[in-house]
Amino acid sequence: MGRTDGYGNGPGVTGTLREPLPGKTCMLNRPATSLRRTTAVACLLLAAMAVPAGAVKETESIRDARDRREAARNEAASAAEALELVAAEDDQVSDALHALDDAVSLQEARITAARQAIEAAESEATLRWVQADQVAAEVVELRRRIQELAIDVYISRMRPGILLESGDLTLGIRRSAILNAVTGDRGDLVDRLRSLESDLEDIARSADDAIADAQVRQRELESSILVLDRRIAAKEDVKHELDERIRAYEAEIRQFERDQYVMAILIENLIADELRKSAPDLTKESGQGFIMPIEGRLGSGFGPRKHPIFGTMRQHNGVDIGCVRGQPIWAAKAGKVLFAGWKNGYGNVVLIEHEGPVVTVYAHQEEVNVSSGYRIDKGEVLGRCGSTGWSTGPHLHFELRSGGEAKDPMIVLPG
Repeated sequence: MGRTDGYGNGPGVTGTLREPLPGKTCMLNRPATSLRRTTAVACLLLAAMAVPAGAVKETESIRDARDRREAARNEAASAAEALELVAAEDDQVSDALHALDDAVSLQEARITAARQAIEAAESEATLRWVQADQVAAEVVELRRRIQELAIDVYISRMRPGILLESGDLTLGIRRSAILNAVTGDRGDLVDRLRSLESDLEDIARSADDAIADAQVRQRELESSILVLDRRIAAKEDVKHELDERIRAYEAEIRQFERDQYVMAILIENLIADELRKSAPDLTKESGQGFIMPIEGRLGSGFGPRKHPIFGTMRQHNGVDIGCVRGQPIWAAKAGKVLFAGWKNGYGNVVLIEHEGPVVTVYAHQEEVNVSSGYRIDKGEVLGRCGSTGWSTGPHLHFELRSGGEAKDPMIVLPG
């Protein structure tokens, strides 16, 4: 494991930091690189438990659960988008069905009107048939009269001397006049007969035509309704399919939401397990009330050493503790954060002032989870193990300073 000498003090420098001592205003002229951050560990339907982001190392199981929850969230979002599209299409089909229903209603109204027209035509035809019967009766009567007249004329022509045989000349003249009148009446009756027969044909034809026209119109309207019914059936099939797809998408969304819920609970449980595993043992503290700032193997100790980067002998003003990148770093003792941010060779570093006054330094962090002025409790997570600044690998460089002078941290840390 690589080691650094903290702020990179040169050989023979054993006492002070190159940066001003805690409490000097110029120590705060660089803003904190990270505010205290939190992340939701579970998105539950009834409640959520929030845990500081740096409090738990993200294990493979937690990452997998988060990925699965995110996948479920994305699938739910995709299903929701698809549902919106299908619902919109379903609305369009519903509108089309309403329009077709309106068209059918209109055609049915027209059929009703056509049937009424047929009834009117049939009534008119009935009247005309009555008229036709009357005309036919009149025709029969005319034919009878014509036949009688024809017989009279025939008989008269067979007896040409009837006028001379008459003893009364006046009577003979009257008979001749009557014969002539009968002959003329027969001609009028024949003309009347022909007229009535023609009227009879016209009456029958017009009645039949009116009924036929109304029946044709009715058949046309009924045919158009059949077409509309087929279109409605097709649209209803489409709507049924869309409704099925909507129900399927809704079921998918419910399942994805359940998956998210289950994954949220799983993440919460995994994080709780990691919290239990990674929490510092506050019972293992030194006589001065300090605990180990991180769980790991001790590396380079306090004192002169060959710098792992520059290759020169330099004073090492703290102790190095090996750790895994992302592993939580704890406050060795309760105190106030004097500085949290970036400092040259230290990389991301946190300085905490404790009673005494004593200052502890936590360097090379992957990320910092506190800010200047924050009151921190012993064992509270302040950042994560990393390899920022002058470092050759993930580790925590831990210093102890009293009155601005670096001290061996092992004098206050538990053995």
